[in-house]
Amino acid sequence: MNRFIFGPRSFAAAAGLLAAFGLTVAQAATFSFGDYTSLFQGIDYATADIEGGSGHSEAFVVRIDVDAPGVSFYTTPHSGPLETMSQTTSQFLQTSGTQVAINAAFFTPCGCSTTTSDAKNLSGLAISNGVQVSAGETGFASLLLTQNNLASLVDGSANLATDGVWTAVSGGGFVLKNGANVVNASLPGDPLNPNPRSILGLSQDAGFMYLVAIDGRRPDWSAGVSQSEEAAFMLALGAYNAINLDGGGSTALVMEGSNGSPLELNRPSANAERYDGNSFGVYANALPPVPLPAGIWLLSSGLAGLGMMRRRCAALS
Repeated sequence: MNRFIFGPRSFAAAAGLLAAFGLTVAQAATFSFGDYTSLFQGIDYATADIEGGSGHSEAFVVRIDVDAPGVSFYTTPHSGPLETMSQTTSQFLQTSGTQVAINAAFFTPCGCSTTTSDAKNLSGLAISNGVQVSAGETGFASLLLTQNNLASLVDGSANLATDGVWTAVSGGGFVLKNGANVVNASLPGDPLNPNPRSILGLSQDAGFMYLVAIDGRRPDWSAGVSQSEEAAFMLALGAYNAINLDGGGSTALVMEGSNGSPLELNRPSANAERYDGNSFGVYANALPPVPLPAGIWLLSSGLAGLGMMRRRCAALS
């Protein structure tokens, strides 16, 4: 694993860094990142360990090259008597045909069911295939995407300009903004205490998108992190801007498995996925087949030729 330590290598150097980032030395966290593995064209996956103020946590990271051929984005469309009908993230992935998906916006009424779909209203801007599902809202930062995958993260507003926006989802405000921790106690999602977290981030040039699930509320598995710790994690990961999506029991990150069925990458805190008002998914092409090394190809060709020769000889005998 590649190890990133957000803490004092020397006290003087660390104190300045931590003060600039809004953390005390006691709050410093240590991150260990695994290597990325390719899931689909333009989509890589890695896991990470977090040693934070509440103990050990498990993190799951999907990195998306937004310029990769075949990559596009989708979110829950308008449906039902309110703005959307709730689904688990796995159901969203399967019905939309996306290859990777994460839960996204905060919603009301909560309900917080793991068994039943019902009607929801979303917090913050949501746009699905160019159609507005939910209006912009102050306090809920938004991801904006054009059809050609120009991506940006912006502060929420009732008057947010949406010309040219094809896909939009919102979270409960920025946690990382222009490389700085901007977490404060008034953000949605219990910012100061350890919780499961769902996070969406962009690199400084917006060429890479990061979808992250951090498990929590499971003492035998993962404690969860504060929003300041998630901001530090996203910075270490390579994000320059990041927003906190709906977390807690809603946190779910899934991918299309080899048989086409959804595969959970994290472990939801209730041991089952919640029916959420909004999810965000990524379409991507399958990985190209891996070519055989030259020696193996020649051997397989020779064996195939030998088999054909035997069949011909058998036919002539």
